[in-house]
Amino acid sequence: MLFLCCLLWGCDKLEDGDADVICDILLGTWAFSYELQSEEETGLTFEYDHVIFRTDGTVSITYPGGSLEGTYQAGNAVIRIEGKTNGEETRQMLWRIISFSSQTLTADYSFDFNGQSITALVMLEKV
Repeated sequence: MLFLCCLLWGCDKLEDGDADVICDILLGTWAFSYELQSEEETGLTFEYDHVIFRTDGTVSITYPGGSLEGTYQAGNAVIRIEGKTNGEETRQMLWRIISFSSQTLTADYSFDFNGQSITALVMLEKV
């Protein structure tokens, strides 16, 4: 029963439709890459290694020198992630799903940086 509650929380239906499909596909380890979709040079660069979505609703996003540890909720159109980087800075991300298969997922993520609105194309590939 506890397992089922954890599973339902991690894959809370943010929107009806294919939410169960997304939840089933997400579980596991994914290679993580991105492209910034800005017409202006932002000077931003990030390095990510992989992301792990677990059945208990927790997520880890690893990068050189650290990780973001937190929780996620998935629906048919979005993945919401909230966590802390190396236990310090709290981050919230909302990835809007563009396309997915059992081996790949593409989403966009918009955020503000120094007053500039930036969109990143997030690309995950199942490991």
